[in-house]
Amino acid sequence: MSRLKKKLKYYLKNIFSILFLLIISQKLFSNEIQIQIQGNNFTDDDVILSLIEDKPVVISESYSNYLLKTLDNSMLFENVSVNIEDNTYLISITEYPNINKIYFKKNDRLKDEELLTYSQQLNLINLNPISINNYIDEIKNIYSTFGYNNIQINFSEKIFENTNTADLYFEINEGSITKIKNIYFEGNLSLDNQELKSRIKSKTKTLINIFANNNFKLFEIENDVRLLNNHYKNKGFIDIKIDYTVEYLESNKVNIFFKINEGHKYSFNEVSILDNKKILNNAIENDIIQLINKNIKKDENFSFTKVLDLEKSISDIILNNGIELFEITVSDKKDDKKINILYNILSIKPRYANQINIYGNSRTFDNVIRREIEIAEGDVINKSQLQRIQNKLNSLRLFKSVKIVENELSENLSDIEINVEETQTGTVNAGLSVGTIDGLGLVAGLSERNFYGTGRSVNALLNTTDNKTQLTLETTDRLNSENNVDITYRTNFKQEDFALASSYKLDTFLTGVGIAYKLNQNLRHSIDINYILKDYKVTNLSTVADSIGRSSGANASFVLKNNLFYNTLNSIMVPKNGQYINYSNFIETPQSSNNGSFKNVVTYKNFKNFDKNILSFQARIGNIFSLSDNDILTDDKFSLGGKWLRGFDTYGAGPRNSRTSYVGGNNLFVTKIDFSREITLNSDFPLYFNIFNDYGLLWENKTKPTNDDSNLRSSAGFGIKYYSPIGPIGFTWGFPIMDEEYDIKRMFLFSIGNID
Repeated sequence: MSRLKKKLKYYLKNIFSILFLLIISQKLFSNEIQIQIQGNNFTDDDVILSLIEDKPVVISESYSNYLLKTLDNSMLFENVSVNIEDNTYLISITEYPNINKIYFKKNDRLKDEELLTYSQQLNLINLNPISINNYIDEIKNIYSTFGYNNIQINFSEKIFENTNTADLYFEINEGSITKIKNIYFEGNLSLDNQELKSRIKSKTKTLINIFANNNFKLFEIENDVRLLNNHYKNKGFIDIKIDYTVEYLESNKVNIFFKINEGHKYSFNEVSILDNKKILNNAIENDIIQLINKNIKKDENFSFTKVLDLEKSISDIILNNGIELFEITVSDKKDDKKINILYNILSIKPRYANQINIYGNSRTFDNVIRREIEIAEGDVINKSQLQRIQNKLNSLRLFKSVKIVENELSENLSDIEINVEETQTGTVNAGLSVGTIDGLGLVAGLSERNFYGTGRSVNALLNTTDNKTQLTLETTDRLNSENNVDITYRTNFKQEDFALASSYKLDTFLTGVGIAYKLNQNLRHSIDINYILKDYKVTNLSTVADSIGRSSGANASFVLKNNLFYNTLNSIMVPKNGQYINYSNFIETPQSSNNGSFKNVVTYKNFKNFDKNILSFQARIGNIFSLSDNDILTDDKFSLGGKWLRGFDTYGAGPRNSRTSYVGGNNLFVTKIDFSREITLNSDFPLYFNIFNDYGLLWENKTKPTNDDSNLRSSAGFGIKYYSPIGPIGFTWGFPIMDEEYDIKRMFLFSIGNID
């Protein structure tokens, strides 16, 4: 009996324990914090709850605010309210209608497919007005990159209440492209307007470039500021500050004002290296010191580009000697108006490239970018390499911007992220020139720098004057991804009329291939091999040169051209400082239909600027000889007159048989000395007074012409050069000083568009 009582007592105790636990758990469950949602007629509770990352722990006002903020930020709901009832957060929502379809009207520049793509990228999925306005702002920004700055976008919707969806309608009034009327510079005391205009991409329309792209694009103006900054820094103005303002005119045109604070001009002082960690041996250090002494001279104008180029060259020397774990930091110190430069060679812990990812190139193929990248996955990386890659990608002129980010995965491993923003790479250009020598000339061309995203450039150019018509088609691409050599395929057709000067006409067809590469920042070398067909049409058998008469009809030849080009001129249009040297060598095969020949031409130009004065010296030396000891064809010989010997007509000076039978010569020497002074104040349209003295000599022919001599020709004169709103205009009066009576004089020259 006592054993039964004990068992009964044990069971009752366990039953009471279980009941107690059930009561406690029910009490706890009844106090669990709940979230209830109401008003979501078209959105599941689970979808809304998935937006809430932090789950409720207590009932509080701060958590209520968190719920409100989270659901508001989702941009899915028109109204959201949160109330607390007992242990429950009660969420009341009003849903935005989801977008079913989007329609566009009046959009010509951007097609429906492009606009829909942008809506997907911006996650435009419902009628939230913030999302819609963000989308409209983005579309306006995209239109502005094409020059549309007065665009108006309106929208309306058609709501289907039974499904809480809507169709969205956008009406896009694009307006017309905003044009640049004038570009002004203020505060540029050291560099004139013409030089600065030659450095920027924004253009104004002139007569000599009637189809210039003068569309106003704000991002391009901002890029122009960067270009001007770099140009000034390369002239020694390291404190340069440039701002801009835009004046919007009622005619849908703008005036651009660049406001410049040049600051002081600096020159190089001491340039040295620091190697505290003894990374370099004596031989490498001596090589670097010699490189510095060769490239930067004390007291020459400071140049930011020179500093960067020298850093690259120092880095190359170190890498070529098998040292990879280093980094170069460049510091500068101002000393009065001089700059000391220090290249600090630092040792670094090895960091390797894990992945190299490229973003933003929706058009340009990856391989076009990757061929500019000097490193591969698994290679050691340093900051100098990444900066060099960024500079190389910028120099392609395919991208509006390039940013390289190193994302560290661990102490010695990083992902390299290359972000590019593409830009428009196609242009249409046209221009007019008028002159007493060439008559009316037209130049028109199409250019595309990134043909179908391949990085290949394609150019078509038509050039016509009264006596010449020329059509050129060419395409250029990188030879391979291992080097910086460009390969060009070229086809050219040219018709020339020498009837008045030499009694024949000439049609020339050329097709060929060439390679070109930079030896340094200013020096470029190219080699071309061309197949040439020439068709000579004699217009007067009695006066034409014997060599042309014998070659009448079609003639074929192969020509190897070797060209070395050096240029430091500050401007193409109005050069004031710098040098230009061009050496060209032509070898025509002896197996050709006519002769074989060897031809050399050297052109030299040197410009010096002081105050408002420009002094220039230009010279050209040429020689050609036959590889078969035959007479050289007239069109291959040198001529004298025109712009290289003012005061004489084109083909006006030198050996000839008659007035309509100019022969020319196998050797040429000609010089031009000019002194120009600006007679206007720092104007957008400067006027220069020019005086000159020219000398020329033309001699040697295998077959002696009727009028032949080796006498020096000379002229002197004056002129006016006006860089007008429609383009440069030149008036020149030249007076022969040394001449022959059979020479043809032309004392007055007039030109619009080409006044060199």
